[in-house]
Amino acid sequence: MIAILLAGAAGAAAGAAAGELLAARAARRPVRGRGDRLLRLARRLGGRLAPRMPLPRDAAERLDAAGLAPDVRPADLQAIRGAAAVVAGASWLVVVPFAGAGGVLLSIALPAAIALAPEAIIARRIRLRSTEMLTTLPDAIDLLRIALGGGRSVPEALAAVGAHHQGTLAAELRRAAAEVRVGVPVQPTLEQLRRRCPADGAIELTALLARAHRQGAAADDGLRALAEDLRERRARHAIDAAARAAPKVQLVVALLLVPSVMLLIAAALLAVQR
Repeated sequence: MIAILLAGAAGAAAGAAAGELLAARAARRPVRGRGDRLLRLARRLGGRLAPRMPLPRDAAERLDAAGLAPDVRPADLQAIRGAAAVVAGASWLVVVPFAGAGGVLLSIALPAAIALAPEAIIARRIRLRSTEMLTTLPDAIDLLRIALGGGRSVPEALAAVGAHHQGTLAAELRRAAAEVRVGVPVQPTLEQLRRRCPADGAIELTALLARAHRQGAAADDGLRALAEDLRERRARHAIDAAARAAPKVQLVVALLLVPSVMLLIAAALLAVQR
């Protein structure tokens, strides 16, 4: 039993450590101390097994969409999965002989949690970034349309809009403009911008900007129509979110408020009978 508890604590700590590492790197601040040590530990534990670990084909694109690249690489995900395999083997040797059936379940659940935690974090970050970008993307598109209509180039328009906005989308626009300033061609920069922006409409936006840069074609009508369409999508998203919130509120009322009221009524009845 003690072995199971210790193994459970170790697995929970490992899962939390992996989440902390990815979250710290996602904030784009230097990861030193404990974060670096955790990454080195994962590489040491799973380094030999990492090349054999399965990885989704779109892992690099998902890391871009989550805002984790280039700080977190697909090889890091493989190293974490390799470390999970090592933990699984060690638990089978140490826990199972002493804990029986409970040890078997634990030796399966803990490595699975360690291996799947990064994917859950990535999916959550993509969802949050997409929602946040969708709230500001229509206004940013309008500003890009005005800047391009005023005679600015695509990189200049990206820099101007990014400088006058805050948030994740503005940061990505500033990053794209900075890449062009240091010599990266516009077309690959727009492709990377598309990969880092998981919001609806990002594909259409980068396609319009690429055509405007490559052919010098006016993008006014296309950008205006895209901004209007995204506003409609944003409104539908808000309505859907409100609809999904209603059952959750009802669940809270049913599980928490109603039992508490019943307990109060029962206490009052008991007091009257006494």
